[in-house]
Amino acid sequence: MSPIGRTFVAINLALSAAFLGFASNNLSTAQKYRGQFEDVTAELASSKTSMQAEIDQISEARDAADRMRSDANTEKEQLELKSTALEQELSSATDELNELKADMGNISSSIGDLSSSLDDMKSQVAQANEARAEAINARRDAENARDAAVAAKESADDRSNGLSADLAQAERDLTSTRGDLDDATTTIAMVVEATGFDLSRGVGAPQIDGAVLQYRADKKLVHINRGTNNKVKRGYIFDIYSGDTYKGQARVEVVNPDTCTAVLVATTGSAIAQGDLVSTQI
Repeated sequence: MSPIGRTFVAINLALSAAFLGFASNNLSTAQKYRGQFEDVTAELASSKTSMQAEIDQISEARDAADRMRSDANTEKEQLELKSTALEQELSSATDELNELKADMGNISSSIGDLSSSLDDMKSQVAQANEARAEAINARRDAENARDAAVAAKESADDRSNGLSADLAQAERDLTSTRGDLDDATTTIAMVVEATGFDLSRGVGAPQIDGAVLQYRADKKLVHINRGTNNKVKRGYIFDIYSGDTYKGQARVEVVNPDTCTAVLVATTGSAIAQGDLVSTQI
């Protein structure tokens, strides 16, 4: 073998030894790296699983957050709607409050008016109570007057019955004395004409007031509730009237203790009736 061949062989051997050493070293390194790779791969797999779990949790959290955001948006929209409704209600309430304030002002004014009216009503009630008390007293007085009037009427009826008898007797007396009266009248007329003396009011007649008990139009006789006990004398002249109505004159002809009978000597045409007033000096 030539030196060159031996050189190549030696180089080849050296290279082979170097390659083997290199290959052995690389194999060792590769095994080392392979073990590290497997560790890293296992670690990465574990990390991937852990990360996937975290991703799943994050996804779930994100989905939950999305749902919460959607719910929040929905709630926000509802709250906005409620806020709008509340603003409208607040505006309406404000308007109502303003109206109520105006109404309160009117009510206050009305209360003032009512208070004034109440005071007036209290005054009116007090006056009404006073008037009622006066009315009660007046009614009591009226009842007493009615009772007195009833008693007076009963007494008057009794007296009227007696007076009717007296009147009948007086008529008989007048009939018996009418002739004498005519003669006396003629004589008196002659005396008056000769002396000018006025006998129309009677001779010395005092103030005597009374009332007509009965009137006989057919005989022109007036029965009066005054007699000698009241100082009535024959010849006195009584004026007859009712209120503002003057009815005439009657001259006394027959006198009893409590009554007298007079002859109508002058009339105005007004009807004379029971209850008319009479007076010697009107």
